[in-house]
Amino acid sequence: MDTEATVATTPDTPSPGGLARTIRLSRAEFAPLARHLDLPEPSPLSPLTDLCAPAPHPDADPDATGPVREADELLREFTGLPPAVVRMALLPLAVPDRVVDARSALFNSAPTQCRLYASHRCESVFVGLRPRLDGEYELLAPFASQDLAWWVQLQVQFSSGQPMPLPQEELTAEQLAFLLVLVDAYKTVFFRSFAARRTEPQPVTVSVTDLLEAQQDALRVADRRWISHAVAELFAAQLHPAGRCGVTLPPVTAAVAERELRRYEEAGYLERAGAGDPPAYEPGLTLATFAGTLFTWISLLALHDVQVVGHEGGRPVAQEDMVLFVVTEPTVWALVSQGLTRAREDWLAVRFGLRALGVVEACNLADEFLRPIPELTLPEEVYRPQPGPEPQPQPEPVTVVVPAQGSEPLSRPPAPPAPGPPAGPAFRPTHRVPSGGMSAWTAPDPSLQAVTRIDARVELEILERAGDWAHIVCANGWSAWVDGRRIEELRP
Repeated sequence: MDTEATVATTPDTPSPGGLARTIRLSRAEFAPLARHLDLPEPSPLSPLTDLCAPAPHPDADPDATGPVREADELLREFTGLPPAVVRMALLPLAVPDRVVDARSALFNSAPTQCRLYASHRCESVFVGLRPRLDGEYELLAPFASQDLAWWVQLQVQFSSGQPMPLPQEELTAEQLAFLLVLVDAYKTVFFRSFAARRTEPQPVTVSVTDLLEAQQDALRVADRRWISHAVAELFAAQLHPAGRCGVTLPPVTAAVAERELRRYEEAGYLERAGAGDPPAYEPGLTLATFAGTLFTWISLLALHDVQVVGHEGGRPVAQEDMVLFVVTEPTVWALVSQGLTRAREDWLAVRFGLRALGVVEACNLADEFLRPIPELTLPEEVYRPQPGPEPQPQPEPVTVVVPAQGSEPLSRPPAPPAPGPPAGPAFRPTHRVPSGGMSAWTAPDPSLQAVTRIDARVELEILERAGDWAHIVCANGWSAWVDGRRIEELRP
């Protein structure tokens, strides 16, 4: 691998920086690499539990079909270093006690990910793991917290960092969800006002109906230009203790919208316009300025930190915090979580501090956020492998040819093991699997092991949705649960 390529940076991914090396490898190469380095059995927070697991069938995982290179070739960036040093640099991947998710997204772009693993067993270095667009992965090691702080500085430096008026400095999760939807509703109404020229000024107003329509649009259409969808996408993708995924802000109901609109009116941030029913509200200067900066932000940057502090009931106990930077040209908006550790699946008790920061203040906040918990001694149970369920025999997948896509074989999910009841309604595909394929589960539970992978471009029909999960069926009648945020809608 070209040395310059390993230290090159892009504006949307953390830089390995300094002495960090980059290892590019396929999914099938994780297990041989772990054996070569004699890494311990993966602990509960380790990604190796999934990455080293064999695919149900070679055709079910496109990453498992390529050639597996020798460990010396994979580790050639570490040539000249003693094997013990290389092992120590990659040890956090197997026995992490801290995980930092660093995600960023430019305006209207998909969020990028670099998940960083650290362990008290090897000082304060991280191993970075990030997926590539070609289906492979990159390991960055040793990765220092200073590298991440430098990446934050690169992200926020494009802002003027001016002080701005705040509509509210502390919000519950419900109030934050309302504020984001309010911004989207105001943005939609504001842009609609340009549909026709007018002879005299007219106020731009929002109502409960506008708010509910804006939220429904964010849920139905994956449009990342709208702030409520972009933030929800970042929140839902984080790794939580015990593997929780998909947790996000509560929905904004009509009752919540009415209550918050009245509260904003009483605080002077909204002014009632006319006597319509439902009432319409015109944003005041503070709220309009806040919303205006979020019409087209520069980038979103989320840091989500999970630090294990103990072990209880067979699971690690962790402290969990998050900071979200919304980088705009005028200022850097910062959201800092309070009470995320005790929230579990319910974010109603979580509070968020909202601040308008300068570039230096934002960098200092990130630096403080990334400091590890000092003088922490963890029990040995934290690093022991978590016993998994007994493996269940899986039916063999079948390979079919989709005529509309030529003669290229695509791996379909396994066919039902036996004839079922009489055939139901005809298969009517509504979505398809994105490029790179995706995993499938027997139930909408992220703690379960994925049963197989579905190849890219396979057509699906949605049976039902449960939060971010989608219950799908394929043309051969096989059904499963998948990440409903990733499947692509078929266009007529």
